[in-house]
Amino acid sequence: MSNKQIKSWILQVSNGKTVLVANKVKSIHPVVDRIVRNLLEIDIIKYLRVDSDFIQASNEMEIKGRIKIPVTKQDHPTAVGVSLLMLYSINTVQFYEMNSTIKGYGEKMVQAVLKSFPEDWDLIVVMDSSGGFWDRMVEKYEKIRFF
Repeated sequence: MSNKQIKSWILQVSNGKTVLVANKVKSIHPVVDRIVRNLLEIDIIKYLRVDSDFIQASNEMEIKGRIKIPVTKQDHPTAVGVSLLMLYSINTVQFYEMNSTIKGYGEKMVQAVLKSFPEDWDLIVVMDSSGGFWDRMVEKYEKIRFF
């Protein structure tokens, strides 16, 4: 994809929200495309950033230097957001960070990612300090695994 194609894709998926794509991204993987579209359907999500192997989506944005980053830090007092690590070589997405200060939005973000998945992909959680959230998600959705 050229820069023009990336800009066209952003216009197509943004739905009035802010979608940022890192300059080094030269193409949008089909799974990334589906995840982005599904996350942007969540009403509270306003900002989304795609990097070559990372997706971040949130209701809040912070600026680090010249880079705008959706807020996904766990225990942030007001942010609702998720960071996903894309492991293309093993067809896996890792939930890297997630925060939901409003009840129900954690599961909405999980569902948005899950409905984007081809059968031959896996969804993993490596670290869990959620106090039970991921235990409930693993029980409810068989596609999610602790690693």
